[in-house]
Amino acid sequence: MRIIKPSALAGLFGVSVLALSGCSSPSPAESSNPYSGKTVCIDQYATATAITDIMAGLETGLADAKANGLKVVIENPNADPATEQSIAQKFISSGCDVIGGVGTAAAQLQANASNGIPVVFLASSTPVEAGLVASMDAPGRHVTGVADVLDPAPDIDAMIKLDPSIKTIGLIWKTGDPAGDTLAKAAQKHMDSLGLKNITSTITTGADVTQAAQSLVGRVDAVMIPGDTTTISAAAGITAVTDAAKIPVFGGTTSAVDAGAVLASGYNYVDVGTEGAKLMLGILDGKDPATTPVVIPHVGGFDIATDKLSTFGLTLPDSLKDQLLKKK
Repeated sequence: MRIIKPSALAGLFGVSVLALSGCSSPSPAESSNPYSGKTVCIDQYATATAITDIMAGLETGLADAKANGLKVVIENPNADPATEQSIAQKFISSGCDVIGGVGTAAAQLQANASNGIPVVFLASSTPVEAGLVASMDAPGRHVTGVADVLDPAPDIDAMIKLDPSIKTIGLIWKTGDPAGDTLAKAAQKHMDSLGLKNITSTITTGADVTQAAQSLVGRVDAVMIPGDTTTISAAAGITAVTDAAKIPVFGGTTSAVDAGAVLASGYNYVDVGTEGAKLMLGILDGKDPATTPVVIPHVGGFDIATDKLSTFGLTLPDSLKDQLLKKK
């Protein structure tokens, strides 16, 4: 069993979070640094535990390059579409050499707006379906990245192992989101194969999750979050409703578990950030993103909140004990 504690974002970047501004001619000392005059710009998209860990991995992976002159600029639009658009234009006009987008939605916006500037996505579950890349092995344009390919089937199977009485499952995801739509469809297909009923309640923004969860109360035995970034980052709003109604929530990676879900399969997202940093540095050193394969990290197992097991009167079966990534 491997126990991973979520890292704290506050203070991680310190002076490495720099305002974009006009640059003067480099000094001789700056010119001797291999990354002097180069800038990596990160669209963090939102605040959530998994994103915090991604940012920590980026900080570690870019540390040596920053010591050699690299500037790192980070913007967090808190999943607001209008702010996202402003950030995209800011990145384009301010001389970013590589742009990082956390999650599918941020990566899509940055890729479509970047005017050819290389983009590295961080934690897109469905990069091919989202049109970010042509294939995992040969991305084909100015975009590559790290894919946290999520399969909702193991979460559903684990849910039923924990509570065989579950027959009807509510699904909450952001409609129109390539990751959300694709993963929800996969979840529905697997539920159908198991003879389980599903009731959908989609959202358009994170602010919709409370209403979406409330619409499922009294109608479902459990709630499943298939995995889009918007819904995951607002998972606390879902669990606030479902906890009061005694409905367990599953899926949604580490962030959802930390926000009150019972169990979710997932990655060590620090590794996602570290792998993303490697791709960014490779591009700065001359690699072509079009021919740089997408990285898929190793899936760590399940995150589980043991306090939630007690809340819902569930017992962890032996078949799941050896698959734990993190135990709270």
